[in-house]
Amino acid sequence: MKRFLVFLKCNFLFSIVFYNLSCKKYEFSHPPNAKQGVIDLRNWDFTKDGNVLLNGEWFIHWKQWDPNPEANNPSFTKIPGNWTENFTNVLPNGYATLELKILVNPAVKSFYLQNGVTRNAFRIQTNGETIYESGKVGSDVISEIPNINIQTVSIPKTDDGVIDLRVQVSCFHYHVCGIATPYQFGTNETINKSFFEATSRDILVFASLGTLAFFHFVLFLFWRDEKTHLYFAFVCFLASIRILSIGETRLIYNYLPIGFYEIMIRINGFTFTLLYLSFVRYVQEIYPDKKYHIFYRSNYIFALLLLFAIPFNSDTYSKIQSFHLILSLFGLFTLIYPIFLGVLIKKSGAKFFLFSLVATMLLFSLDILTEFAKKGTAYLAQYGFLVFGLSQALFIADRMIQNFKNKEKLKQEKELALAEVKFKSAFLSTMSHEIRTPLNGILGMTQMLGQSNLNEEQKEYLSLIQFSGENLLLLINDILDLTKLEAGKFELRSEIIVLPKFLNDIIQLFRSKLKDNHVQIILIFQNEPPTHILTDQRRFTQILSNLLSNAVKFTEKGKITVSLKTITLNGNKCILEIQIMDTGIGIPEDKVPLLFQPFQQIHSHLSEKSTGTGLGLTITKKIVEEMSGTISIESEFGKGSVFTIELPVTTTAENGNQKNKTENQNILKLTEWEKNLASLYPLKIVIADDDPINLKVSQMFLKKLGYNALLTENGRQTLEIVEVENPDFIFLDVQMPDISGIEVAKQIRSQLNRKKQPIIIALTANVMEEEKEKCLSAGMDDFMTKPLLIQDLVFMIKKWYKG
Repeated sequence: MKRFLVFLKCNFLFSIVFYNLSCKKYEFSHPPNAKQGVIDLRNWDFTKDGNVLLNGEWFIHWKQWDPNPEANNPSFTKIPGNWTENFTNVLPNGYATLELKILVNPAVKSFYLQNGVTRNAFRIQTNGETIYESGKVGSDVISEIPNINIQTVSIPKTDDGVIDLRVQVSCFHYHVCGIATPYQFGTNETINKSFFEATSRDILVFASLGTLAFFHFVLFLFWRDEKTHLYFAFVCFLASIRILSIGETRLIYNYLPIGFYEIMIRINGFTFTLLYLSFVRYVQEIYPDKKYHIFYRSNYIFALLLLFAIPFNSDTYSKIQSFHLILSLFGLFTLIYPIFLGVLIKKSGAKFFLFSLVATMLLFSLDILTEFAKKGTAYLAQYGFLVFGLSQALFIADRMIQNFKNKEKLKQEKELALAEVKFKSAFLSTMSHEIRTPLNGILGMTQMLGQSNLNEEQKEYLSLIQFSGENLLLLINDILDLTKLEAGKFELRSEIIVLPKFLNDIIQLFRSKLKDNHVQIILIFQNEPPTHILTDQRRFTQILSNLLSNAVKFTEKGKITVSLKTITLNGNKCILEIQIMDTGIGIPEDKVPLLFQPFQQIHSHLSEKSTGTGLGLTITKKIVEEMSGTISIESEFGKGSVFTIELPVTTTAENGNQKNKTENQNILKLTEWEKNLASLYPLKIVIADDDPINLKVSQMFLKKLGYNALLTENGRQTLEIVEVENPDFIFLDVQMPDISGIEVAKQIRSQLNRKKQPIIIALTANVMEEEKEKCLSAGMDDFMTKPLLIQDLVFMIKKWYKG
């Protein structure tokens, strides 16, 4: 990369030197000028001093093709420049004959003439003989066929040393008329040399910009995230192809058929618009700060304005195009602001950027003056493009070098970040496992105790134990859910739910938690709700539970209203607009922005009811967004709050064959049918768990369902009992001391000669997604997390029973 930077610097310096050497023809100490329609070149040494630019005062004969040479009141105009009458009155579109008497040394054998940009059609005559014609001159817009050609023509030899040069010009297709750039006069050798140098400069700029465009486009293909290369390639490519039509020699016009002029000026305008847009987008990619967006948007508008002029005739279009150039120059000047700030903050390569932009705009300004016939120079913007292209190549190369220098540092930082993420995941996994293992015993035995005969006081105590245990489980789930959401590993599982029953069950659950009658919970349907919807029931429950929990916690009297409004969309799509309104303590206005931030307990200084982690609303907002919905809040301190959720769901015509189960904290009662599950689903079941309490809980659950399970305490015992008993189901703990559950599953699945393979259900306190993937890839059929609930065992048996 360093070699590449050195190469670009050398190429840049070479181009400047080449340009300076090639422009020596303009460095005359006292160049001769035409005076009163005559230029005296009799003492001019063309071999030594080069060509002469036929600048100065030319005769002009307005609306005359064959003027009378004896005219009493001759009129003059400045060449190059817009045609005028006696240097003052600007003439409109029309036609005229321009004349110049050239006095030369008769000893010189031959002379040559290279014309400049002459609008729109012209015919060159010497001593009454036509030697060149571009387009077709005419006396009106219909008879004129415009064309632009820059050619070198031979001047017929004269014996008296006087050349009467006459240029007949018609201009009806452009708003500024006359000769825009100088005519050159010299010998065959000097003119050809001059034309070759001009053509070489155009080709050099064309090839340099084209090479830069190709090189940076290839770089973009390798680094797709670095769009700077793409936009810079567009700028260089568009600038290079414009050289063919706006360069010194206008090469493309020599190969176009006559009559193509009007199409070309529109193509030039269109390519300029694309170039302008690409350049602005390039600058925006480098300086993307939002505070600069007003400059970028303004330039986008400026660039696109020219497209609206395309339908107009050529004369009107050229006027709009010229003024558009001024507007573009003004817009480009505004882009200096972000670049200049980049210099002040020492942004890498900003000085290169500023230098190249200023250089390009200065030469662009000269072109605008030439366009308005205020300054007769060769069009020089292409050199600005070359300076810009090479400077930007240095700028981008400098950025790439900095990127390579930082590559190792970024790699180390990435490895450190990955290690931190892995550590965080491992820590959460371990924490989850260690807490869930005793929780399995607490909640499991609570469920079993709930099946016994208890008096009302004992049931109340048991409910408090269960409530506390489930709150602890909810806290663990909140932390793990937040981790999954932040890591992008959050999964949604759609299922059919009966919406009215689902909402009524949720409301009934929270009514049961109220300790007195000072607060009412009301469910209102604003319109007819869909009966069945397809959504993630668990996450939907989590959203409503979090919001209702807060409402219950901070509402001491009054009411909590859950309002549902259904907004029907196309087909079977609809939006559920759910509002949860309470008459609680409300939220101060300055605290509302903190509401959905993690670990923020807004009411901790307002109420004693500030238990929890402050994660509930953060997780709720993230879940709503994962479900493509929105959540908002309106609150007035001391009067209450209104949470509004909008969730898109799919309605379905199914009649809900599946049982609608609402997760709640009530003590479950087994139905008589479930107590006889073993007779309906006869199975031989093995439970493998190294924790004696968990083993006991699972055994008691299965016994309640009618199963006498086989128990093992480690992986080796599990393999032995599977070999002897050939069970139908294995509930297999993943973490065991001698052989892990993963390895046990792999060994069982590797026994290809076994008559039947058992259903293996993983039992684990680790709920991370990676753990589930490991279990399934090891050959296990399904995955259960601790603490176990008896209905989870029922579900798994029904799901995997094969008869």
